[in-house]
Amino acid sequence: MEKIAKVGEVAKKIKEKIEGYDGLIRVVTHYDPDGLTSGAIMVKTLLRINKKFHLTIVEHLSKEVIDELVREKQYNDALFIFCDMGSGQIEHLIENNFNAIILDHHQPKVKEVEVNGILQLNPHIFGIDGAREVSASGICYMVAREFGFYDLSVLAITGAIGDMQHKPFIGLNKFILNEGREHRYLSIIKDIIYNCYNMPIWEAITYSTNPYIRELSDKEECLKFLKNLKINPSKKELTHEEKQKLTNALIFYRKPEDFIVDRYVIKHKVNDAYYLSELLNACGRKGLTSVGIGVALEDDECIKIAKETHLKYKKELIEELKRVKPKRMKNIEYFKGKKGMIGIVASILVKDKPVLGYHEEGEKVKVSSRGNKDLVDRGLNLGKVMEVAKEFGGEGGGHDVAAGATLPKVRLEEFLKKVDEIVGEQLKQTPKT
Repeated sequence: MEKIAKVGEVAKKIKEKIEGYDGLIRVVTHYDPDGLTSGAIMVKTLLRINKKFHLTIVEHLSKEVIDELVREKQYNDALFIFCDMGSGQIEHLIENNFNAIILDHHQPKVKEVEVNGILQLNPHIFGIDGAREVSASGICYMVAREFGFYDLSVLAITGAIGDMQHKPFIGLNKFILNEGREHRYLSIIKDIIYNCYNMPIWEAITYSTNPYIRELSDKEECLKFLKNLKINPSKKELTHEEKQKLTNALIFYRKPEDFIVDRYVIKHKVNDAYYLSELLNACGRKGLTSVGIGVALEDDECIKIAKETHLKYKKELIEELKRVKPKRMKNIEYFKGKKGMIGIVASILVKDKPVLGYHEEGEKVKVSSRGNKDLVDRGLNLGKVMEVAKEFGGEGGGHDVAAGATLPKVRLEEFLKKVDEIVGEQLKQTPKT
């Protein structure tokens, strides 16, 4: 609790800075579920305290994005709040004299709260693991709760689920979860994961990527599977008996804990946090970030669009999973994939080696790398690995279990060789037991 209390102290300072600022507040956030929920938490907070603000959603806080913000800053000085980004780019922000607040959970370049007029709230500063114990939306919530906005805990939990920090919730995430429960904004029920989607059971299974069951990702095969179990494939809510039958049959493909889960029922028009995180992910990946924010803010039309987008995205994702054939190096696997899908495909494919996915954008390649708990326990730190992109004219960073990089296309092959070498060194440090 001491670490959480320290986070609260900095959150209070940030609250005071926001309250004392009367000009325009620029909120800049990431496009993934954690970034969108972070942005929505700050938007709701600023709306409630009657502050003028402008929200910008970006894929990455690159030097080009910072340069653009600097140009805009010349004409309209503002207080910037960077959500789910900023800690890895703090030097660029200092160089350009930003008046800023950073609410981030990625590994920071500078482990200090106050740096040249910038207030930074990052869990790593206090010895809290930003890859497992709290996501950016949780950090944003710690500021919102200083204003008494405990209802925003549901968005923090949704963001954490989007960043795969719910297996199980620990540390600061658990604190936020318990606070949401105490204030009756969310509850937990043990259920089959397919019930969270509010869609026909055949669709929920066929287009599921968590868990991904290749044999049932074909519509006809899934319909046959359900018919054999005497379960109506069009049903959206299964009875207890049907759940038991389905669970017993699915054990043939996966472990029971892969589909019997804790469901987080939230006070929100999308009443399941896992489903909400999937809707936000689909919106972000398909370039509908403003729709994603609308979903988080409970706009009916945005929710309708998001549900349609989600189903379309899942269909595309299943096709991509069937298409991708990763190439193996000594210590890593890699594949060329589609924009908006490489991260999730990599995370599904990872087993005994880290997996890197990349796609080309003009003369650059964007790389997403994914590991798992076993690999991290053996010494893997992909955040550090991706920083090597700097040696090849790019930039990169992130968490130990998930990270990314951007670099010139012509340097990809040598970058992959270097990554393979570094990963090999990391995994040698802690032998597998």
